[in-house]
Amino acid sequence: MANTPVDRLDFDQIKASLKDYLRGQDTFKDYDFEGSTMNILLDVLAYNTHYQAFYANMVANEAFLDSARKRNSVVSLAKHLNYTPRSRKASRVTVNVKYPTAATTAEGNMNLNRASAGALVLPRGTRFTSRGQGGETYIFNTLEDYKFEVVSGELVVRNAVLYEGSLRTDSFVVNTKDSSQKFLLSDKNVDIDTIIVRVFASVSDTRGINDSWRRANDITELDGSSNSFFVQETEDGTWEVYFGDGVIGRAMENGNVIRVVYLSSNGENANGIGSTDTTQSPSFRSTGSIGYVVSVVTDTNGDPQPSFGGEAPESTDSIRFYAPRAYQAQERAVTADDYLAILARDYSLKSDSFLVWGGEENDPPQYGKVFISIKPKNSAKLSISEKQSITRNILGKRNVLTVTPEVVDPEVIYLNITTNVYYNPNSTILSNDEIGSAVRSRIVTFGDENLNMFGSNFRSSKFTTYIDATDPSINSSEVLMTLERRIEPQFNRTLPYTIKFDNALKHPVDGYPSILDSSSFYYLDYSSDAASKPTVVAYLDDDGYGNVRIYKLVDSSRVYLISNIGTIDYQTGKVVLKSFAPLGIPDGTVEIKLRVVPDRDDVFVRRNQVLQVNEDVIVVNPIEEVTVIDNRASDTKFPFRT
Repeated sequence: MANTPVDRLDFDQIKASLKDYLRGQDTFKDYDFEGSTMNILLDVLAYNTHYQAFYANMVANEAFLDSARKRNSVVSLAKHLNYTPRSRKASRVTVNVKYPTAATTAEGNMNLNRASAGALVLPRGTRFTSRGQGGETYIFNTLEDYKFEVVSGELVVRNAVLYEGSLRTDSFVVNTKDSSQKFLLSDKNVDIDTIIVRVFASVSDTRGINDSWRRANDITELDGSSNSFFVQETEDGTWEVYFGDGVIGRAMENGNVIRVVYLSSNGENANGIGSTDTTQSPSFRSTGSIGYVVSVVTDTNGDPQPSFGGEAPESTDSIRFYAPRAYQAQERAVTADDYLAILARDYSLKSDSFLVWGGEENDPPQYGKVFISIKPKNSAKLSISEKQSITRNILGKRNVLTVTPEVVDPEVIYLNITTNVYYNPNSTILSNDEIGSAVRSRIVTFGDENLNMFGSNFRSSKFTTYIDATDPSINSSEVLMTLERRIEPQFNRTLPYTIKFDNALKHPVDGYPSILDSSSFYYLDYSSDAASKPTVVAYLDDDGYGNVRIYKLVDSSRVYLISNIGTIDYQTGKVVLKSFAPLGIPDGTVEIKLRVVPDRDDVFVRRNQVLQVNEDVIVVNPIEEVTVIDNRASDTKFPFRT
């Protein structure tokens, strides 16, 4: 009998293998398989073998987390690692809510005095409507009670958090005789962080209705009497609530009634509402009989803080990446992956990207520390209180006692982009200004999709290809760019500052014109002969030999106050200010901007650096580029730019 190979999975190869096998037997030694009915039977056998091989291969792939492709398989395998995928997240916004009833500042003549104000509550479940950027209407709700207080003679709730979505309620009656009973939520768009569970004794007995049940994350904190519930994703994205067995978590009894209240959310679609909020045109309106007046909370610059945090359900690739790391962490932070897994689970709502490295890898090394850098959503850095909350509430119970976690700001490198766009006006209905506007929007989108995260580099060829696809009339584009870093100096103090661009800077020869400049700041005029040096508006540049200077402008000419305030390394992109003592900033801000010209159009990042398109200084130059035909050779085209 001939040996039959089993390493062939292609249909034709399987059929050929079957023929070789049959020819190896005396009965079919000289049989013509191509011109006989046997050929049809071989097709059937080969097809069946190929089908079974493919099916077996797919089943084997779906049995392992690394190779599984179906979401149901990935989710099921993640359960073995005690990992719960992140659900859809509701967008949220912080607002101030004013009670419509008028109140005067006269203490004895208030329509609602302080006593009544203390009893007046903005109840949980109060609904507000808003309109998204595309015109869609979204519902926002309060998920807790807020007490009104008297502020400047008005009844106000300050810093109330509204969550987008519709409140849903599912009820179940426990039947312990049904071993297959499941408590599946009826809406797949649930934000599982908003689930509230209430359990009472029976349909006619409401004992326990006010007991607090909490979602369990750590089974080591549970015993048989713990009022805890668990959540898991099941088939096709449905979510299930389930309970303990009397040993780990309290068990359900026959006839118990379970009531589950949660938000059904639109996720990321409701982000960004309130960015244009004004007193005359508020973004949020009350839907009830009481016409609450709502205004979005503003930041220190007076800009409205729009809704944020809405997210789609966790992707299959993300589950595949984080599930084994969460299992490895086991609710304790030892390695960098442990920190990443915990932060991704507990802080993903407010962040775009995380980076963790040990103190021994820091520059300079700081042993006994672990550094965590977080790129938050909608801002460049975290506040001091947010950093303290992360180290104390999220990592405080999990990190090793001998290691101190420290949250540091990402080092943002802003890209100041100027783009020349060459287009054929005969190939588009867009005007010159419309081409410029479309390209500008495209640049902003490129930054959102490709930058703003740790490890994301800027590739000029990828950028120009992206810009060229803005409109079919665009023939080509070129990018001119400067890099910008910002420092917050301590005014009236002489201190050193180190600014790292970590990219080679343009410096073809010594004495090359300055490639460093800065925004304005106040400085003492050391060039003055007066005993008491006056304060002037000053700037930074370099001398082409590696020295950083401070100068002022006199009739558009530069007069240098200090010829060597620091150094600039053109190879590494490091700027060092040795004894820098600015007195303030003319526009009243707290940042000085330093800009340099890179040696290459590609820009790279290291460690916790993040590239971000500076939307305030995008310059687009649409340039008409037409094509004419030379009379001497009608088939030759000579392009020229106007």
